[in-house]
Amino acid sequence: MKELHYLDSHAHIMAEEYQEDFEEMLKRAEDAHVDRIMIITLSHEETMRALAFARRDPGRYKVAAGIFPEDVKNVSDEDWQVFEKTAADPEVTCIGEIGLDYYWEKDPEIRKLQREYFIRQIELAKKLNKPFLVHSRDAIQDTYDIMKAHHGRGLMHCYSGTKEMAREFVKLGYYIALGGAVTFKNARHSVEVCADIDENYLLSETDCPYMAPVPKRGKRNEPSYIPYIVNKMAEVRGVSEEYMAEVIDRNWTRFLEGKE
Repeated sequence: MKELHYLDSHAHIMAEEYQEDFEEMLKRAEDAHVDRIMIITLSHEETMRALAFARRDPGRYKVAAGIFPEDVKNVSDEDWQVFEKTAADPEVTCIGEIGLDYYWEKDPEIRKLQREYFIRQIELAKKLNKPFLVHSRDAIQDTYDIMKAHHGRGLMHCYSGTKEMAREFVKLGYYIALGGAVTFKNARHSVEVCADIDENYLLSETDCPYMAPVPKRGKRNEPSYIPYIVNKMAEVRGVSEEYMAEVIDRNWTRFLEGKE
């Protein structure tokens, strides 16, 4: 049997939750053959730490930098200039996570500001010829409208919408990343999306330290749990885990390189 190779397209491994056992967590991921990890960073300080760390093994680790929707109200002009410079660093592979989050934010003016920063970051990613990673919570229609109007190379992180909406994103060339939710008993949408969309647009992620998959649900999530997610995706699609892992790996390479 061929050795499996897994991808975690969205991991917050610079988070404080991993301070106590950082090296052990990395070793568990390596032992589980999670060979490609996108480190998501949400502050300048976190991005700098991630870049320094990723130089240990650039083939395994990539870094994404973004201004998270909940943080836009605190961004000054100086902050934006620092972010622009950071985003242009060749060692920053993706812009993200960016997007819209209306779940916590009810103020129409702040929601408007989220949309403005989402557009600014998409346009910056396009200018830099880099892909972007999109967070969308309770804002799927606005997210779609912006991604259609400002079309670029992106993926829907931790997608939780309907299969019908997923098809619309895929028609625009956007990828759909599924995480631990696909393993949950009540996760009808994630399972339907996994079963329905073109396999060439599916990706796997943990969103660790959040959303650990069954049978680890309720625990701190980490990249080594990716095989549970890929195994469930394979089961839903009626293919082998080996095949599913190969498809995801191929999709990730195509996504990063910008090839159709």
